[in-house]
Amino acid sequence: MVREHTPQDYLEMRALSGVNVSGDGRMISVMSSATYHEKKKPTASDIVVFETDAGSEVRRFGGDGSRNHDSRFSPDGNRIAYLCRSGEKNELVISDLFTGQEERIALEGNPQDLQWDDASSLYILMTEPEPHEIRERKENGDDGYYFEEEDRFTSLYLYRPGYGIQQVTSGIQVWEFALGGELIAMVTSSQPQEYSWHHTSISVMRKGDWQIRKIYAPEWRAVARPRISRNGKKIAFLESLWSDRGVTAGDIMLCSTDGSDPVNITDGMEKSFCDMFWTEDGVLHTLWTMECSYGISEFGESGFRDIWMEEGTVMPVFASEFQPVRNGYAMVIQDARSPQELYSLIDGKLRRISSENQKLRECTAYPSEVVRWESSDGTGIYGIFRSAGRDRPVVVYVHGGPTSYSPVVFMDRSTYLISRGFSVFLPNYRGSIGKGRKYAEANRGDMGGMDLQDIIAGMDFLKRTGRTSTDIWFITGGSYGGFMTAWAITQTDRFSAAVGLFGISDWLSFHGVTNIPDWDSIHYNASPYSSDVYRKFSAMYHMKKVKTPVLLMHGVDDPCVPVGQYLQFYRGLKDLGKEARLLLFPREGHGFTEKKHIIMNMEETVKWFRKYSPQGFSHEP
Repeated sequence: MVREHTPQDYLEMRALSGVNVSGDGRMISVMSSATYHEKKKPTASDIVVFETDAGSEVRRFGGDGSRNHDSRFSPDGNRIAYLCRSGEKNELVISDLFTGQEERIALEGNPQDLQWDDASSLYILMTEPEPHEIRERKENGDDGYYFEEEDRFTSLYLYRPGYGIQQVTSGIQVWEFALGGELIAMVTSSQPQEYSWHHTSISVMRKGDWQIRKIYAPEWRAVARPRISRNGKKIAFLESLWSDRGVTAGDIMLCSTDGSDPVNITDGMEKSFCDMFWTEDGVLHTLWTMECSYGISEFGESGFRDIWMEEGTVMPVFASEFQPVRNGYAMVIQDARSPQELYSLIDGKLRRISSENQKLRECTAYPSEVVRWESSDGTGIYGIFRSAGRDRPVVVYVHGGPTSYSPVVFMDRSTYLISRGFSVFLPNYRGSIGKGRKYAEANRGDMGGMDLQDIIAGMDFLKRTGRTSTDIWFITGGSYGGFMTAWAITQTDRFSAAVGLFGISDWLSFHGVTNIPDWDSIHYNASPYSSDVYRKFSAMYHMKKVKTPVLLMHGVDDPCVPVGQYLQFYRGLKDLGKEARLLLFPREGHGFTEKKHIIMNMEETVKWFRKYSPQGFSHEP
C-alpha cells in the first residue's frame, strides 16, 4: 500500500554514511544514524557490517542509544575499530568480527576520526582534553574565561597496544587526515577556532619524526580530503570556496608530496568533485555531482574517462563519499524513487546491499523533475521541481550554504509539504555546487544579488512553461536560505507568506557574534568595517518594504547564526506594524534536531502556508 509522507516517516528514516570496505572486499561497514535525538540525548547511531556478495547483515554495533561512528576494518579484515559515545564517555572500540571479543579504550578528548596504521596500531583524530587544573577550577565555580584564548586544538594521536595513546601533533589544528605509506597528509590551520576552517592548508608529516611540513596554502579558498598516491609521490585534494565545514565539493588539485605547485586537473569542468582514491596502477578514481546526477570518472595518463552517471545523490548529501570494493565501488545512494541505502557498483552493475529504510518504500515516490532555465543575465541555472498539481501553491525551498545544493532525494523535510498539497521548487542558484567551481563561486561579493534574481527567474520559468498555473508562491529555507527568505521579502512582494529558519538579518552584527566571522568577509570579498555591501544586503535596513507575512524560527543556542539575528528582525517588523511571529526552540543550535522540535517545525510551516493559501485549499493533492 502506497501512502503519503508524514513527519513520523522522516523521523524513522535512517541516515547512512561512513562507508568502509575490508581489505579483501568481503565486508562493508556503514554508520546508520537516526535523523533526530531525544531531549538532552545524543543522536543514536549504529555500525552495521554487511557481507558484500550476499548482502546479509553480519554484525550490528549499537542499538542501545549510543553514538557509534567512524568504523574501520583492520588490514587483515578480522577486526573492526570504531568510536563510541555513551553519555559523557568516549571510547575507542576494537572488536573481533569472528570471536566477538572486544577491547574498549577510554578517550579523554572528543574523537572525530580514526585509521589503522598496521595490524595493531591506529591513528585517532581527537580534540585535546581539557587540562585537569581547568576542570577542577570550573568545578569549584571559578569558571570565568578569556574568549578564544582557551580553545583547544584537535590533534592527531597514535594508539599502540601496550603503549597506550601518544599525542603526535600539538599547537596546530588538524581538521582531517589520510595515511599513505610512510606519510600522513593533513588539512591544517594555525588556530583551532571554527572560523579557522576557512583558512586551511595541506600539510604532510612523516611517521616517526612527526615534523609537520606545510606544502600548500590557498589565498581565500579552503581545502579538503587529501589523498596520497600508492607510491607516496602525489597528493590529490579538493579546493573551492566553501560555506560550512563538512560541505566539500569543488575542483581536484594535484601536487607532489615534496610541495610542488598544485595543478587543477578539473579546471573548467562543470562538475563538482566530492571524493577520490588512488589505485596501485596510479589511477585516480573520482566521484562527482553534476546538475543533480552523480558520476564516477578515472583520471590517468590520458586524462579523464567517465565510467558511470545516474540521476540521484550519493550520501552524505554535502560531502559524498565512496570506497573501492573489488572491481567497483561501494556507496550510499538515493534518488527520487527510493530511499537511501548502501549499494555496490561492481562490473557496471548496481546492487542494493542494505535495507535500513525498507519501511519507507511504502511511501509515495513524489514526482521530481530537474529543470534548467536562464537567469536575467543569461546565466544557466538549474534546480528541482516537485509538483503536487499544476494549480497547487508552490513553496520555494532555498538551500543553505550558499556553497551547497538541493539534491534529488526520495525523502527530506521538504517532501512533507508535497504530502500536504504544496508543490516544491528547489532552485540551485549561482553559488551552489553541481556545475563546477566557477558556478559555485559566482555569487562571491554578491550574496543576495544575482542569486535572488536566479530564483525569481526560475519562478517565471515554471509559470511560462506551464509547469504551474498558480499565483500563490511561498518561500522558506534555513541558514543562508533563512537569510534569503528574510532578504527576498524586502525586495519583492511576490510571496504570499514566508517561513525563515535561523537566518541572517544584519550582516554587520552577524559578523560580530558568529563563530565563523571570516566566512562573511571571504564570501563578500570585503571588510565589514569599510564596505557598503554589508548594509546593502541586510534585511534590517529594508524592513519598511515588507508586505509578506513571515514566520521566523530559530534555535536559542545557535553559535553560527545567533538567535539575535531573528530577534532584531522580528522586533523591527513588529515595530513597523508588519505581520510576523517568532518561534524559538530551546537547546537547539544551527538547525532543529530534537524530535518534538522537528515535528513542530514541519507542522507550523504547513499551518502558516495554509493560512495564506486560497480559500477552500485542501491538503489533498
